[in-house]
Amino acid sequence: MAKPTKNYDERIYVSAQEEACFQALATQMDKWWTQSTEGSLVKVGDKVTARFPPDYGFWTFEATVFERPHRIEVICIDAHHKVEGQPDEIDQEWLGTKIIWDINPAGDKTEVKMIHDGLIPSLNCWEICLDGWNHFFKGSLKAFLNGEDPTPHSAN
Repeated sequence: MAKPTKNYDERIYVSAQEEACFQALATQMDKWWTQSTEGSLVKVGDKVTARFPPDYGFWTFEATVFERPHRIEVICIDAHHKVEGQPDEIDQEWLGTKIIWDINPAGDKTEVKMIHDGLIPSLNCWEICLDGWNHFFKGSLKAFLNGEDPTPHSAN
């Protein structure tokens, strides 16, 4: 049986307004994803690097779509993923993948949809990255946008 090719595709519903959600994704990744974030996204062409110390790797993204307050798209332009016991190919698996965030009102909540286009089950990092996104997107970002304590990666 062939492995499915479905991208990571999830959504969260939060109490924060659309603009606050947009800002969290564009300029506050250090609050919910990794405290070791360099750069921010304020327009197409801007770059942000998410580092995971001490030595788990980093990913650099460039904004390709920036439509305040509803949509941000980024493409991974540099990748280094280090996981002990995994094949060397894991290092560059995110290179060229895209992350798409859509933000829309949903009744008295705001829906934040995330697609990681290219993060598919056939990749070596699938299980690790699935767990990571479920923690950081569905857990930490959701908590941050609901006024609760987020759990970004920390070097400590």
